[in-house]
Amino acid sequence: MNVQMTKSESSFDGAFVIRHSSFVIHPMVAEEFQLPTSRVAFWQAYEPAVKCDLSCCAVRTSRGLVFIDPIPLAEEALEELLQLAPPTAIVCTNGNHARAAADFRARFSIPILAHPDAALEIDQTISDGETIPGGFTVITLPGAGAGEIGLHSAEGTMHVGDALTNIEPRGLALLPEKYCSDARELRRSLGKLLRFEFEILTFAHGLPLVANARRRLEELLA
Repeated sequence: MNVQMTKSESSFDGAFVIRHSSFVIHPMVAEEFQLPTSRVAFWQAYEPAVKCDLSCCAVRTSRGLVFIDPIPLAEEALEELLQLAPPTAIVCTNGNHARAAADFRARFSIPILAHPDAALEIDQTISDGETIPGGFTVITLPGAGAGEIGLHSAEGTMHVGDALTNIEPRGLALLPEKYCSDARELRRSLGKLLRFEFEILTFAHGLPLVANARRRLEELLA
């Protein structure tokens, strides 16, 4: 059997795809999504190439579904997700999170948004303090990866990329120093999140916190 390992064109956090004659297999596809709240859909899958779970979410807003750092979702589950609301936008929280964004853009004809420092192929750049489709406030988080941002919703949710993780056994934690551009600056910039009220916190790596998230973050940064 003629099988080749090649880099994924969609750059799923460095994932590889298996190519065989007339089909392509993505080894990382989430089979289902969960609804930790009525507005937030969450899914994740283990990525062998980076040896950790890749997590993402879609938030139902007055404008429709906003995908944040999306990874591939099985077709049946995706069709079920689309029953919640029509897709309206994709946000990448840093330069390492192209993931399935290009595939979602092509399928749903919706724009990709990211900070210009992320250096991704996008449709709209976003900046600190800006309000973007869906009513999210953009919060830049220097010190992590290129173009790192957080997104706050007035509905009481906060969404981050790599700046924070929630992976067992460590639980809620700062991005490890070896992955930071400046670990001290990242700790300072995460303090900006505490200017906002939120109970729910989602991550690009790890399960969401669905209660007391702001208090947990305040304790972490103390």
